[in-house]
Amino acid sequence: MTLNSLQLQAFKAIRQKIIYCDLEPGKKISEKNLEELLKIGRTPIRESLIQLRQQELVYTIPQSGTYVSKIDLKAAENARFTREHLERQIMIECCAKLDKQAIKILQTILEEQEKAAVNKKERDFFAADNLFHEICFEIAKRREVWTWLDDHNTHLERFRWLRVLTSGLPWNTILEQHYQLFQALIAKNPDEVNFLTSLHSHLMLYEQETVVGRFPQYFKKEDSNKK
Repeated sequence: MTLNSLQLQAFKAIRQKIIYCDLEPGKKISEKNLEELLKIGRTPIRESLIQLRQQELVYTIPQSGTYVSKIDLKAAENARFTREHLERQIMIECCAKLDKQAIKILQTILEEQEKAAVNKKERDFFAADNLFHEICFEIAKRREVWTWLDDHNTHLERFRWLRVLTSGLPWNTILEQHYQLFQALIAKNPDEVNFLTSLHSHLMLYEQETVVGRFPQYFKKEDSNKK
């Protein structure tokens, strides 16, 4: 495996651990510990941390060390805003291009998400949630747009993961909205698809206070210059 592929592997692995808060916001991390955790050499770890630093997911304090950045709600909201306005158009295109095979794939994903909800499997539920949207982008022939969004929405993903972990915010809200959107896609109703996509995107705005209240230590304070 080349250095570039090892660096990419390390970057994706560390980014995922940041999203899932396995590497907690605000906590110190070290190249040595990451090397042991990921079973990847020091050089690709170091290079991936440079990339993560450029994306403001980690930061370094001289004579102290490297730390995981806290979740930036402003960055998360900007990602949500961008995704909403792109995804509304994507879903309309998906509506026009949906065929029997695509319907079957989306149905399977929703069934897996429902199963994860019943069994209280947080990561399976979260993965199915993302996969539902990703496949809709693929159906619309907009894979590149999904990849671009995925590369720029880590703070939003971190927020969404904490939403899954927040008691009092039922998973069925997300699942029911997915099923409603699915039915609108099958009916090829672009107006309803547009409305439901926007409604689904606005969940963050409605639930932000509850999530931050549950995990206040994970979020960057707006009136602070600290990471």
